[in-house]
Amino acid sequence: MLQTAEDDQLKDMCPICPAPCPYPKCGKILRKNKFKQQIFEDLIIEKEIDIRKKVSAIYNKTEEDFPGDLQGYNRYLENIEDIIFKLSYSDDKQEIETVETELNKYEQEHKLEILERNMRESQRNDDLMKYKEARERLKQEKLKIQKQMELEDLEYQREQQQELLDKLTNSSTTSEELIKQQQNQMLKRSNLRRKQLQTINNQLDQQFNKINPFAKNNGVDSDDEQNGGGGGVNGSSKIPFTPFQGDRDLNKGYTIYYDPFINKLAKNKQYLGGGWRLQNVFQQALDEAFIGLGCNIELEKATTTT
Repeated sequence: MLQTAEDDQLKDMCPICPAPCPYPKCGKILRKNKFKQQIFEDLIIEKEIDIRKKVSAIYNKTEEDFPGDLQGYNRYLENIEDIIFKLSYSDDKQEIETVETELNKYEQEHKLEILERNMRESQRNDDLMKYKEARERLKQEKLKIQKQMELEDLEYQREQQQELLDKLTNSSTTSEELIKQQQNQMLKRSNLRRKQLQTINNQLDQQFNKINPFAKNNGVDSDDEQNGGGGGVNGSSKIPFTPFQGDRDLNKGYTIYYDPFINKLAKNKQYLGGGWRLQNVFQQALDEAFIGLGCNIELEKATTTT
């Protein structure tokens, strides 16, 4: 690509000083620190993105600024798209100047409101970052507790195996009876440990929700939750209908028994490395068997939308 004298002048521009564009008949005042690297090959797309950023920084209302007026919010968004389209693709200079004048006028008349919304969005982004960090800490804490309990269970299994060997050597009870007794003990302990882990996780979730900045301002009112997610315009639901209202049945209608063969696979690194997990084996099979039982979709749909 050939370099022109104007290109060399652009490279030699002062980084912060304003200077006229070196290209003939341009007439624009340039600042080198305002230059940007081209991302898209099509300069029209590049131009539209820059205009979209500029317009969105001025027309920065969100849906919450239109409480109960979804149509008004849609008209607001449509007006923004009209402005962007005219500034990006119109060949009428008079129309472009008119739109730019209206845009600058709107910015001057609503400067304080624009600033307040920017501050609100900045605070929301800060809260979101804190939420994500807290969520990750909660996840790591749960994994740590689960890992510790798994190590304790492995140690307990070793002790039980040694105890079984001792009983088989010294006891007069048949081996089948001893193995059955131990399996029952292992099953009871497994159920107890599972409940303990669930209790701990619930306690951690409750502590997390107390400090969650989105707990009371996440777009869902307590009344909406009680009404099955309603709360849209004219009392209609704002969320898509789903059976079970999102499948919130936490009390499963079954218990998972201890299977020596499956539990042995849980220690195989080849299975674990591929993403296989013990709890998913029975869970998937039983969910497929139980899911949908006792669910009247028409009744659920009527409850959700009324």
